[in-house]
Amino acid sequence: MRPLVFTGLGIGFLLMGAALFALTLRKPKPTSANPNKSQLREQALLAEENKKMRIAAGVTAGFGAVLILLTFI
Repeated sequence: MRPLVFTGLGIGFLLMGAALFALTLRKPKPTSANPNKSQLREQALLAEENKKMRIAAGVTAGFGAVLILLTFI
């Protein structure tokens, strides 16, 4: 029963990590030819947020992989 629980949790975390990574693939809204300061600030914040979400997606997927590997030990 224990390996089945770890496998299920591992698959769930892997899928969560993949979904979180997919959220970062959204393209930013197009801006005008001459963006103002607030638009530039918003784009910079979105890029930083995407970087953090990709790191979180990798950590989540890695944790899921570790849980799956625990079933083989």
